[in-house]
Amino acid sequence: MTKYKSKIKGEVDSIKVISYIVMTFFAIICLFPFYYIFVVSISDPQFVREGQIILWPKGFSLQAFNVTFQHARFYSSFRISVFRTIIGTILGISISSSLAYAVSRKHLRGRTFFMVFIVFTMLFNGGIIPTYLVVRYTGLIDSIWALIIPNMINTFNVIVLVNFFRSIPDEIEESAKIDGANDLKIFYKLMVPVAMPAIATITLFISVYHWNALMDGVLYINTPNKKPLQVYLNDIVAAGQTEDLFGDASARWMPTLSLKAATIFASTLPILVVYPFLQKYFVKGIMVGSVKG
Repeated sequence: MTKYKSKIKGEVDSIKVISYIVMTFFAIICLFPFYYIFVVSISDPQFVREGQIILWPKGFSLQAFNVTFQHARFYSSFRISVFRTIIGTILGISISSSLAYAVSRKHLRGRTFFMVFIVFTMLFNGGIIPTYLVVRYTGLIDSIWALIIPNMINTFNVIVLVNFFRSIPDEIEESAKIDGANDLKIFYKLMVPVAMPAIATITLFISVYHWNALMDGVLYINTPNKKPLQVYLNDIVAAGQTEDLFGDASARWMPTLSLKAATIFASTLPILVVYPFLQKYFVKGIMVGSVKG
């Protein structure tokens, strides 16, 4: 019996080792493109032009960042993305959490109908053209609100929050009602603090979505100075020559790859800075919100 247990333990340990090796390999594959972009962005432009950059930076230089930050459209696009991410996240998490809490309550009449209606929108949607027509005829074209209002509610986020609110014992709400608290006070004073892991997780989802969104900026925004950072980044990556990036030959001496790498890294850095502050809530929030219910 002891020999049999030792054999099973040895097989489990072997599986763990193989799993760690495989996951480490995939992690390296996922991180390498970002690492390469960083290496190119801080390398000397001459070495980049000659194609000598592979794994390690050569001739440390921040010239590509200097040229990128001197471009006026970079700052305007950056401000648009920051505003969109902050306002869109605040509105999105406020409306999603309020809706999820209401639908999760057993005493809400017709909550099954509302839940079916919410799930239906996840399976079926109008598509790009009907959505564009709605945005156009509501007067949101070429407005920052065209990037925020149509994306305020995400069905998946609502479902995660609904399942989390359902996992909270009903006795908490009942005891608060006995003490005279109304629904708004119960929600903001009791439910929100208890559901903070799930709310923080959904906040991360919403903020990452708004920061990385591209297509709505392409479809709904016409003025270059109103386009978000991802549209600017797409224009940078699609440009063929350095002068095409800036509209003149002021940065002709700078390799196009260096400018693209610096812009990509600068646009990715803000979300990487925010993530560590929400990481401790991430696993707990997504696990409880997806399993329960």
